Amino acid sequence: MIPIRRIICLFSILALFCVAGIHGADAEVHTVAPMGAEFTSIQAAIDWAYPGDTVRVQSGIYTEEIRLDKKIALVGVDNGGGTPIIDTGRRGNAIEVRVDGCVVDGFAIRNSTLFNGIRISSSNNTIRQNTFSDNARGILLLSAMKNTIYGNTITDSNDAGIAFEASGSNLIEENILIRNTEGIALDEFSLSNRIFRNNFDNPQNVDSKSATSVWSSPFPFNYTHLGLRKQNYMGNYWGDYRGKDTNGDGIGDTPYGIMIGANPKAIIESNQNIIDAFPLMDPKQYYHDLLPVEGGVYTPEPIPIPTGIGISRTELPTATPSEVNLTSASSTPISPEETPEGQPTGILMFELVVLLIAGVVVLIIFRLLKRNENVQKDRSQDREALARQVDSGLPDTRFTPGIIPAADSPGPVLSKPYPTAGEQSTYFPKELESKYTEIKYIGRGGIAWVFSARRKTDDIKVAVKIPISFDEITGKSFLNEIAAWETLRHPNIVEVTAVNILPVPYVEMEYVPKALETVEKPLPIWKAVHIVSGIADGLWYAHKHGFIHRDIKPHNILLNEEFVPKITDWGMSKVLSTELKKSSIAGFSLAYAAPEQVSPTEYGRTDERTDIYQLGVVFYELVTGSVPFGGEGIVEVGNAILREQPIAPSEFNADAAAVEKIILTCLKKDPAQRYQTAEELLAALHAYLDEDEK
Repeated sequence: MIPIRRIICLFSILALFCVAGIHGADAEVHTVAPMGAEFTSIQAAIDWAYPGDTVRVQSGIYTEEIRLDKKIALVGVDNGGGTPIIDTGRRGNAIEVRVDGCVVDGFAIRNSTLFNGIRISSSNNTIRQNTFSDNARGILLLSAMKNTIYGNTITDSNDAGIAFEASGSNLIEENILIRNTEGIALDEFSLSNRIFRNNFDNPQNVDSKSATSVWSSPFPFNYTHLGLRKQNYMGNYWGDYRGKDTNGDGIGDTPYGIMIGANPKAIIESNQNIIDAFPLMDPKQYYHDLLPVEGGVYTPEPIPIPTGIGISRTELPTATPSEVNLTSASSTPISPEETPEGQPTGILMFELVVLLIAGVVVLIIFRLLKRNENVQKDRSQDREALARQVDSGLPDTRFTPGIIPAADSPGPVLSKPYPTAGEQSTYFPKELESKYTEIKYIGRGGIAWVFSARRKTDDIKVAVKIPISFDEITGKSFLNEIAAWETLRHPNIVEVTAVNILPVPYVEMEYVPKALETVEKPLPIWKAVHIVSGIADGLWYAHKHGFIHRDIKPHNILLNEEFVPKITDWGMSKVLSTELKKSSIAGFSLAYAAPEQVSPTEYGRTDERTDIYQLGVVFYELVTGSVPFGGEGIVEVGNAILREQPIAPSEFNADAAAVEKIILTCLKKDPAQRYQTAEELLAALHAYLDEDEK
């Protein structure tokens, strides 16, 4: 007969295995959503979870104050309603990270105007790919060590975007901090932090009393900048840096100074400035193909987010039969040979095997019961959600094909069927959905809506233009305007890849992510010359092939990831030769119009020199921040273009004196006094570059 104490001990082992198996064999994933998920509260999911679990939060607005008091990966998921938002309504910190090893990824954190977006008082956490707005501080590190703050966007903090208090050895990399009262603040006890490849553009970028933090990469990178392969150490982009880059590697020639105030109580006293010795000339997104030079280590994704599948839960106690001390009431070890019954070791092993098999059976039964319980819970929640939807008079769209989620929704909303013709302003034609995936509305031009999408045939990202009106006359006119553009192939001209009127009129073209219109101006002179040279090269090619554009303006100049300009919207172009058919629709943007466009009777017909004048207006704006001629109305602006001389660019920007003659030559009112060809303009720009290198 088996002694009672042995049965108790063996069942203790069985219980331990069952607890570890039920709660700790694999890390679990818990889902949070405003309705129809396992949890509707983020904090409730965290409280339920075990260390090592992942809590996935779907789109919605969550008015909670979150406490991470166990090791959790908290992951925001955009399931069609936008990034999940945590909004405390000014009550407290949006998220407090109190333990080591947590991950917070993919949230919009806002409106903690008296507190912090995230407050970290622990170590080895990763905060990445979040957006912060309208908080007292975006992120506060308080006695926090070895954390990674990576890829976040922090704006409109009424204190600092990131603040350090007695926190050291943290990595701050690839974040964007703009429009905060201060970009980053470090007290005198915050030592040895690494801060590089971030974008800072704030009224005060740095408030630092720490002399030991490092403001550039610890190793050099190989990278591509403005289409050229370079190698250097990399600091940060500073919005108020005014240095030059004579060798074109994208790194400023002179350091960016960071003031440190003398403090007699500081751990390291200093009244010297520390510096970012390798300031970036452009925001970090213009540096591509980053590879560390041999010996360096670069991890663009510092800590992977747990998937919740096959991850051991090491925090929970586990045991094996060999690790458990089977004791009697007197704490004397029991051996098989000394048991009152004198049972041999084989009997004990048999008992263990039987109990372990029983434990496995119990575990399987428990998991099946739990799974069934969760299924019933989900079905109940679905029924409740559907009942509320029916009561509201809205259709059930859960299984309706072709559903498109509402754009820019702050949280999950009920989908609606494909829009009617009157709603097509922001939706992609259903007839083209078989050709593309990842469809996203970008904006509209004069006669067309613009979308980005991926071709299903080769997964290449493209831009797709759809006429605003789908009638036959508009469709044909639209295609006629594009016909000339389709023949142009040049690195500085957006390439058209497909044109058709079936199943609806559309144009597919090269996807270029940014417009010159959105770039903050004025630009450094060297960068303006780089852009204007590319545009002039594209115009020279087009002019040689018989086309003028006639609507050169920042809106029609796109920039790829390497800051290469590409001319788009050739719909107003005019064929100079008679070999190709082309519409002669007239039109222009007044602020960038040439005198011959405003008054053809006085200055003659448009030609290649019209494009040169308009490029001069763009050049003027790039170096001064404004167009040369303005006014309160059409008549006033038109009269200024025809009668007034532009103010010299150097009066707005002293550095513009080096290119002032080139700009003013482009802006001559008489076309005969301008550069006569784009080739002449390119020669003048190259002469400036050659002179600048001497």
